[in-house]
Amino acid sequence: MTQQWGTQGQPPQGGQQWPTQQNWNRPAQAWGPQQPYGPPAPAYGPYPGGQPARPAAPYPQQAPAPQPAYPAQAQFGQPPYGPPGTFPQPGRPYPPGPPQKKSPLRGLVLGLVLVVGIAFFAISLMQYLNADPGVAGPDVNQTTAPVPQNTTPVPAPDTNPPELPQPTTYEEAETWLVSNPVYEQIAPVPTDCAVPRIDITTASAADLTTHLNELTACLWRVWSGPLESAGFQLPRPPVTVYTEPITTGCGNLDEVNAVYCAADQRIYYAKPLWKIFPREQQKAPFVVESILAHEFGHTIQARTGILISSMAFEQKASTSEAKVFSRRLEVQADCLAGTFTSAVGPSSGLSGGDLSNLRDVFYNLGDDVLSNQANIQGDHGLGRSRKAWFTVGQDNTLVGKCNTYTAPATSVR
Repeated sequence: MTQQWGTQGQPPQGGQQWPTQQNWNRPAQAWGPQQPYGPPAPAYGPYPGGQPARPAAPYPQQAPAPQPAYPAQAQFGQPPYGPPGTFPQPGRPYPPGPPQKKSPLRGLVLGLVLVVGIAFFAISLMQYLNADPGVAGPDVNQTTAPVPQNTTPVPAPDTNPPELPQPTTYEEAETWLVSNPVYEQIAPVPTDCAVPRIDITTASAADLTTHLNELTACLWRVWSGPLESAGFQLPRPPVTVYTEPITTGCGNLDEVNAVYCAADQRIYYAKPLWKIFPREQQKAPFVVESILAHEFGHTIQARTGILISSMAFEQKASTSEAKVFSRRLEVQADCLAGTFTSAVGPSSGLSGGDLSNLRDVFYNLGDDVLSNQANIQGDHGLGRSRKAWFTVGQDNTLVGKCNTYTAPATSVR
């Protein structure tokens, strides 16, 4: 969940109807009391992490047009082919010519050609086998070369970070949403950063504060490289754990919440938050860490201009359209959190079952699950959508797979 801007600062003016003043607050997610939980529902429709067709613009008054999952095959005028092993028939039958007289010289020439061909093939094969394995093929997500990791020493939590990047026009804001340069980056999965275990039901506020602030060091190691390669900065945000209502740069927070506040660029985590989860998940590995990874996802959005750009369109839109923008923002943070769990899972001792359980954790954070209203039009996404996008993040290293702003609206429902 995000609390965007509070009263600190305003976006720059100028450009196409860029507002002179915005209310950057957003309603908090209604965590509420724990509700009865059923089994997770399967994902629906086109799988979010595939190759969704890009709508003309996912902005107010323009609903995404349904398109095929893959582009239609272009027609290049090739002749039709027969059964396997056959070739196109010529336009007219050609009668066989007269028999040719065989020559010993012809056999010698063919033999030399065969020898040269075999030698060329052998040389090509050796060059292929000795080629640099880091050269990516058509699918950059399938490269076998290790992704370079950021070896820069992890900075301390930044209590005085640089200002967030802000667009000056709606055209620039749209560009940051749909074709942000960070989408072209590859996350370093796996990342050699071990996260120790902690029991969130018994840990003290002080222990939890230390744990979560150490966690942001791993989060920074995973995400600083992609952001810097895309031309952005990533200060390391401080984490505050609180046990009673607290006043922040974004206003007052209640006792059960987890928030990234862009007004002061800090993350806030309520210690009692574990109580909203089903009993079997309360002591499961990496639950609190994945929630914080979601909030760090909002940090990534803020530092790349996605957050303020999305908010600008959200506040310009109708009520129903604004909720679609809000859900795009939230499930993108889910997706980024999923990538992080895959990045540090091996070094942190997470099993396949642990990673699978985290998908159900995000299902249980769905608007419908928390409110017990199946058809609610919420601002964070249904449980099945949140689970699906978190899974996309777990299964991919290309940041662009988390581009929810070109995905069909149905996939962020």
